[in-house]
Amino acid sequence: MCSRVRRCLSEPSGSVSLVTAIGIFVLLGFIGLALDVAHIVMVKSELQKAADAGAMAGARGLWPLVLPVTGSTTPRNPDCAAGALAAQLTAHNNRVDGSYLATDSEITVEVGRWDYASKTFTAGCTTTSNAARVSTRRNGVVMLFAKIFGISTTDLSATATAVMDFASAVGKGSLPIALDKEFTTPGAVVKISMNPDTVDNGGWFVDPPDKASAATIRDYITKDICPALNIGDIINLQNGVDGSVLAALKDELATHPGGWDTFLPVVDTPKFNQQQPITAFVPFRITEVSNTGSDKYVKGMVLNMMDMPSALPGGPNYGALAPPKAVR
Repeated sequence: MCSRVRRCLSEPSGSVSLVTAIGIFVLLGFIGLALDVAHIVMVKSELQKAADAGAMAGARGLWPLVLPVTGSTTPRNPDCAAGALAAQLTAHNNRVDGSYLATDSEITVEVGRWDYASKTFTAGCTTTSNAARVSTRRNGVVMLFAKIFGISTTDLSATATAVMDFASAVGKGSLPIALDKEFTTPGAVVKISMNPDTVDNGGWFVDPPDKASAATIRDYITKDICPALNIGDIINLQNGVDGSVLAALKDELATHPGGWDTFLPVVDTPKFNQQQPITAFVPFRITEVSNTGSDKYVKGMVLNMMDMPSALPGGPNYGALAPPKAVR
């Protein structure tokens, strides 16, 4: 046999054939490994998608599915069981490597609290729970070509965390009405008198450097140009009738049958002729605007809970919810 190999190598055509055969074998090996790697990447991606979808559904499931909630009887506490179930079912409904994930062995769901400062998740159901974390796994993923190197299967996993929490900011287009925090009880009917007074439960505002004028406030209403607002922003509070502004608000209310649901910034003061920081956001349904007679006012109800697509999470519990957001 050795002499035959030596003869083969000594002949030009024989050595070329042998080198070609070895090269083809090596090339096929690399192709096989590339296919295995591509398969691993695909399965890993599917696991991550399942975890992402489950976490987002779990965060949303912590809160009532039908929003807004109007009355005061529903507590503003997260429903951990509903959130965990939504996360598990959603993750299960995602196919991984051709089959659904097993809810009992391939999906782990935790409900807990996401800390925005430290960017950490703590598992456990409390009245301040705001997040869902989902871990997905698939053990024994078959390797076709890596078997040559003694690797027949591999274990893969993924993790995702999402939050749905009370609003710390709202996007552009807020109505120019602020509310004193003493009047933010869920279900409370609030009549905001626009007649100047030493003590107010609410009133107009503008966001500096915008000018505190009737024209600016009116544009906030009719053109949706109030800038995005964050907790801590300083706003100029106004206490005056501004008849043209009330008329514009009444006209806009007429286009919202059943009431105009919106978010109002909350301030910690009854004096509406000064600058004050925003302390929270509250959902509010405007039901009536009076711009005639001696008593001019905006009337409405503080909603229990409502979500706003443009809101960001991380604020105090005043019922204004931000939509689900992936945090890791």
